Amino acid sequence: MKKLSIFSVFALIFFLCARMEAFDVTQITSKSIILSKDDTKKIERGDIEIYIPIEGITTAQDTFDVLAPFDGRIEEIMAELFDLVDEKKILAKVGSSEMAAILDSNTAMSKGQMKRRWGDVFKLYDVKTKYRGIITNVYAKAKDTVNKGDRLFSIAKKVVIIGKNTKPAYCPLKKDLSATMKYFKDPSFKLETSLSKFIPLQPNSFYYRLWLDTGELKNKTKIGERFTGYLFVGRTEDARIVPTNALINIQNKKYLILEMKTGLATPESTELLGPGNQYIIPRNPESMPHTEK
Repeated sequence: MKKLSIFSVFALIFFLCARMEAFDVTQITSKSIILSKDDTKKIERGDIEIYIPIEGITTAQDTFDVLAPFDGRIEEIMAELFDLVDEKKILAKVGSSEMAAILDSNTAMSKGQMKRRWGDVFKLYDVKTKYRGIITNVYAKAKDTVNKGDRLFSIAKKVVIIGKNTKPAYCPLKKDLSATMKYFKDPSFKLETSLSKFIPLQPNSFYYRLWLDTGELKNKTKIGERFTGYLFVGRTEDARIVPTNALINIQNKKYLILEMKTGLATPESTELLGPGNQYIIPRNPESMPHTEK
């Protein structure tokens, strides 16, 4: 094998994808690499499709409370935790303190009889929500005494999965990438999500904190539970593909030692006609096995 300086070999051509684990010359103290005709390869063509495994926890966003409309008693709770509710759904029925006293003192009567006898008093108020959402908390139960303004329910207008990728993301992420997320305890329950925000967990890291919008709310979406899935990063058909370790990283730019077709030449200058289809995979001399002379 012949040992060459990295700056005196073939033309170094800037190559595609940033943020990949390429051959990093900054990790070589000798600032040189090993090049051999045995490491010459041909650029391949094919389809490339990338999915990254991710996981996260469902969180409630844009929450609001449904309050007791007056002093009285809860006669019936008609919604459960994690129900998807809208403006038409009756969440609970509340009666006045006077009506509660009538009910307690006339247990032998049916509600129909009581309504006919005490029609002016026997009225139940339907508790409803102003906005569509997922119930995240139920604070009351039937027969509870409440005061005006007491919290009865909390509802989330939006559900977001906050998580991270569990394997490195070598290509740049972007907003609106899609991911199908499955409930960890019941994989049949799925949420279709899109990436709304992401930040590196550490500088120059391949791992990110991810925010995934669940879009259309789904009944029985559990809050505070783990979901797993795959983030679709992208697909390219008929792409030019080389192994990642063929790329050379210099100051966060990627280069490839590529065959070049040449034309006119002098001792000082050479005309480049275009790239060929061959490349060389560089080797780190410090990682090569030591051989005795």
